Amino acid sequence: MIGIIGGSGVYDLPGLQNRLWRRVGSPFGSPSDELLFGDLAGDPVVFLPRHGRGHAMPPSAVNYRANIDALKRAGVTDIIAVSSVGSLREELPPGTLVLVDQYIDRTQGREKSFFGPGCVAHVSLARPTCDRLSTLVAAAAQSSGISMVRGGTYLAMEGPQFSTRAESEMYRSLQCDVIGMTNMPEARLAREAEMCYASIAMVTDYDCWHPDHDAVTVEMIINTVRQNSARAQQLVSCAIGPVSGDASARDCGCRHALDNAFLTRPEHMRSDVLERLDAVARRVLPPRAPAGEDIRALIRTIPDFPKPGIQFRDIMPLLEDPSGLDLVTKRLAEVCREIGITKIAAIEARGFLFGAPLARELGVGMVALRKPGKLPGKTMSQSYQLEYGVDSIELHHGAMRAGDRVFLVDDLIATGGTATAALQLIRRTGADVAACGFVIDLPDLGGAEKLRAEGVKVFALCQFDGH
Repeated sequence: MIGIIGGSGVYDLPGLQNRLWRRVGSPFGSPSDELLFGDLAGDPVVFLPRHGRGHAMPPSAVNYRANIDALKRAGVTDIIAVSSVGSLREELPPGTLVLVDQYIDRTQGREKSFFGPGCVAHVSLARPTCDRLSTLVAAAAQSSGISMVRGGTYLAMEGPQFSTRAESEMYRSLQCDVIGMTNMPEARLAREAEMCYASIAMVTDYDCWHPDHDAVTVEMIINTVRQNSARAQQLVSCAIGPVSGDASARDCGCRHALDNAFLTRPEHMRSDVLERLDAVARRVLPPRAPAGEDIRALIRTIPDFPKPGIQFRDIMPLLEDPSGLDLVTKRLAEVCREIGITKIAAIEARGFLFGAPLARELGVGMVALRKPGKLPGKTMSQSYQLEYGVDSIELHHGAMRAGDRVFLVDDLIATGGTATAALQLIRRTGADVAACGFVIDLPDLGGAEKLRAEGVKVFALCQFDGH
């Protein structure tokens, strides 16, 4: 699947059908914005505005690792990046599109690699952009009548200030062609994630070296940005079909960049680092222990509590263990990131123990679902049948709305009465319950199957037979 990263002036993708903005979380932090999913001429596409909608994020504040990781989690294999640049060559006037193939990185203080302590890897960057993908983009430009210069060296500076005249002349002496602030470490990280990457650089002005620099006005630059953006968007649209249909993609060297790249021996790789790298380097990472075995080992079974015949599954040892809650949070977060969650709904009371740290891990809000009389203000209520009577569950009016993708969480799923009522209550707000997650499933009691019959995915980290 193709991902488009839009730079200055490119904050959307016209012509995209079945559009859906959806948050995709990352263990590396928050991406620049939600991802825009859709179809272009029948091909699936994911769009990410590098600076966020409204251009609220300067180059140095962009979380490049989170952006690339989120695109990888969304299923993207090929990235076409678009960015505005200054020209360091007389023969590359404003309005020129350059298909970059080399970089000199002068950025400072940015996280430039997914790998580090606990898992060391060195990836070749001799050819930092994908030849196969760049060739397809160049062919699309030619077929659509869009003028483009193939090849050029991009000087990546920190910003947000522009160059001094002396710096600009030095970059020219280094044989650089264009100057920008965003393609590094973006291209480097895409290679580490084994994603094909091509860069369309849109020249907006000559850098300050040019004798006519002082005659350039902001209005002139803005007009050039608009013209560049329109042509770049047209070019991207033309390239989608050929890239999506390229049968040679699976054999591209970019897809095997991590072959023989690891120096850390598998038995010395830290488990927390492997969890973070799950999307980026899943193809080559050593297998992890089966999910649930370590969590199950931290849950104590107390027979005949609270009455004879009941096997009580006690989560207190899990919470008492320093790593227990962290382990549960990370496992549930992996599920949420795969399906794109915008809100956590936690069921009273032990669901709060897991819902709150999960919401914090994902950077989303948490909504509390409580018994009657516990929430102040206006509430919505849903009744459900108990073995001996009727109970109900409530949430604050307006806490959720249409468009929210909700992950419903609790410590345990047994008969499923409360969880089913919570599911129905959330749906009444117009929100979509994307999945339900539990630490423990008691499959013999049928609660998980009851939820699945409602058309929702159910995840449990471990299960115990019996009551």
